[in-house]
Amino acid sequence: MSGSRPTPVDLVRQLSADPLIAMITEPESPAVPRVTEELGKAGLRAVEITLTSPNALRALSESVATEATLVGAGTIRDADTVKRAVDAGAHYLLTPGVIPEVLAAAGELGVPVVCGAFTTTEVMEAHRLGAALVKLFPARMGGPAYLASLTMAFPDIPIVPTGGITADDLAEYFAAGAHAAALGRPLIGDSLRGGELSGIRERSHALLEVARSSRPGTP
Repeated sequence: MSGSRPTPVDLVRQLSADPLIAMITEPESPAVPRVTEELGKAGLRAVEITLTSPNALRALSESVATEATLVGAGTIRDADTVKRAVDAGAHYLLTPGVIPEVLAAAGELGVPVVCGAFTTTEVMEAHRLGAALVKLFPARMGGPAYLASLTMAFPDIPIVPTGGITADDLAEYFAAGAHAAALGRPLIGDSLRGGELSGIRERSHALLEVARSSRPGTP
């Protein structure tokens, strides 16, 4: 995959085909680029690296350089971090909530945002401000039933449940209308803490199949 940044339409389309985002929430691990590359080889179209440590931008840049998948910068909370993340090569950005200055800055740079939201008002505001997708966060607070209510009310807004999703309830979220879903440990295992990389492909293939086959209308 080329290192060029996708447009919002590209991100939505790619996640429609392979609807999982792998969350890397330990950016200080030296294994981050190798794990990102392995996730890409396993068929993951998007990886999120949270900017939660001083070394996170370096891990992001090194992961982008693998050209294995789209790499997003997570936990973006202000316009300055938007610029720094994009300068480091981020293909897309993710926020924990609706932050107008982040959406505006990203829009000026042409970088898609997966914008965090929980209430109906926040979902509508994120969409109005230009979010490519809306991240339902924390998804476990409402569960699949709450997601189903949102997707019924907003069938035109692609929603990505995030936070507390497990391999056991993944199918329920997609049956409830998720456009994609974000998971950490169920995909990555202990590979960021010295564990083997070999299990990533098996877990990724299995969970991608669950996601695709659980969508409404899937034969």
